[in-house]
Amino acid sequence: MNIPQIEFPNSDSEFIKNPYPYLKELRESSSLHLDTLSDLALITRFEDVKNVQTNKFFSSADPEEIENPNRNEEEHEYFWKTENFSLLNLEGQLHSDLRGLVAKAFSNRQVQELRPFMEKRSSDLLSEVNHKEFDLLKDYAQPYSISVIGQLLGVPEEQYDNFLYWSNCIVKMYDLKVSAKDGEEAEQAARDFYEYIYNLIDEKVENPQNDMISRLSEVSENDQKLTKDQIICTVILLLNAGHEATVNTIGNSIVALNQNNISTEGLNEKYEIKNIIEELIRWDSPLQFFQRWVLEDTELGGYELKKHSKVAMLLGSANRDDGAFKDAASINFERENLNHTSFGGGVHFCLGAHLARLELEVSLLNLFKYDVKVLKEPVRTGAFGIRGFKEVLVST
Repeated sequence: MNIPQIEFPNSDSEFIKNPYPYLKELRESSSLHLDTLSDLALITRFEDVKNVQTNKFFSSADPEEIENPNRNEEEHEYFWKTENFSLLNLEGQLHSDLRGLVAKAFSNRQVQELRPFMEKRSSDLLSEVNHKEFDLLKDYAQPYSISVIGQLLGVPEEQYDNFLYWSNCIVKMYDLKVSAKDGEEAEQAARDFYEYIYNLIDEKVENPQNDMISRLSEVSENDQKLTKDQIICTVILLLNAGHEATVNTIGNSIVALNQNNISTEGLNEKYEIKNIIEELIRWDSPLQFFQRWVLEDTELGGYELKKHSKVAMLLGSANRDDGAFKDAASINFERENLNHTSFGGGVHFCLGAHLARLELEVSLLNLFKYDVKVLKEPVRTGAFGIRGFKEVLVST
């Protein structure tokens, strides 16, 4: 049986505004759809997405036997240098070794030590805004998140604006379709980012501090140490994945609460803050898809997948699957099932999930001291993969 073919509307503004009705149609009509524009088999249902996240027949690393047609190292040399040792793109022993070393420098205890800094930074930012009208993203979420990442890594505060710019440029490369202009900007940002971190590592080796770059430079296991390129790729992954996801989750969450007529003020007194966070991430995921290579001929959702084909797990669709979440289109902070797909699964479960959850907990607890109202309908960035808004104007 052939996978039904579609042209996935990932550049359609109405779809970007609210993709979930269309994703529901796809999910209810078939477990897989073949996008004729990208040649990706799109996985729509929760059970199948969870299967791919943990199945050894699916790989995030390019198979050695074939050349990735999307990997243009001549045009985007530095972007791919920053991707070579990204944990998102590795498998097997190299992934295991690298993840083990990074985890030693990124423990839950070390993350929890940042809580006082997060609480002060969040409170300070909210005390500085014009409470009659401010941009929740530009005036609060972005400076809050970037300062937390900067504090974690040990980056000087004067570099935070550069980090914001570099991250915003680079993440555009992760969408289903990338324009030439976005590709050029991402390549220059990746070059600047790479060169800055390369030199910063030298400084940390010479004068180590209580920060993650220092720890990554020192950590060892069985006489193994991280190379400079491995540290650079890890730092860039932490910024791009951690910062963008946190900012977009804050924006998506406050808009979601307003759209569903749920008052923010004192919300944490009615429900567990951890349940609130997981449910809001599920309801409007900041990351909508991940790609995987098929390593061997296999079957998924009743369809045959050929070796070396590619699939895309539609995380946002899976998180709205009524087969996994009762009345999935509704926000319910008392759900028993909090097992959404947005943090991944198996060996690729998000290494920074503990940091993201703590950042969101501190931030939302402070925001929930106010009745945060969205003043006008916000406009999406235009990207499908990394789901967020250009701005969210609010009052408190």
